[in-house]
Amino acid sequence: MSAPAPLTKTRIDGATAAGKDALVLAVSAPEFRGATGPNWAPKRSFLRLALGVALCVLSGTAAGAAGGLERWFSPETPELALERLDAGPLALAELRGKPVIVHFFATWCGPCIAEMASLNALARRGDPAVTIIAVNVGEVPARLRSFFKARPVDFAVLLDEDRAATKRWQVLGLPSSFVLDAKLHPALRAEEPLDWLSPPVLEALSGLERAGSAERPRATAADKEGGPIR
Repeated sequence: MSAPAPLTKTRIDGATAAGKDALVLAVSAPEFRGATGPNWAPKRSFLRLALGVALCVLSGTAAGAAGGLERWFSPETPELALERLDAGPLALAELRGKPVIVHFFATWCGPCIAEMASLNALARRGDPAVTIIAVNVGEVPARLRSFFKARPVDFAVLLDEDRAATKRWQVLGLPSSFVLDAKLHPALRAEEPLDWLSPPVLEALSGLERAGSAERPRATAADKEGGPIR
């Protein structure tokens, strides 16, 4: 019998709830990785059963789920101010002016690796103009340096070593992404891996960029020459 297809998302806590539309295996990857021995055998049996149920639920909901980016309904944007990997602190409030993608990931998360490459392709494309920040969940800087030495990216990587920001943003699984408009208001979110260069995603991001540009006053000749701003 062939091995079952891998789930497209990894839980990062020990909860059993998995969201309204799909069941996600509730085992943290660091706990699962390398687990062997007789004490682990019952867990393996449970995991096989849970995996089978999860795949059934996922296949049953796939047809009805829109997938990809969805509207993010939140009364406010959670606070985010963290140290960057080897580059000092960065606060979300500093990025006002164009749409921002806040992406939560971990190096042990398989789907995160592929999505990181997709995000970097979006950053290098430069159109639509968005700011990307990747928030690493609970790993030490040395591990990240090794990871990004082999996979360099053109955007900031923030360190959430104590997972406080992850909890504040109510991230339940990895990868998870949040998109803010130019005023840093909640706009879109994704609780699954995305192809950031797919036409629907690019169109959604372009719409946020156009909305932000329309709200910014255009510079007049007097403005360019140092005259009063109208």
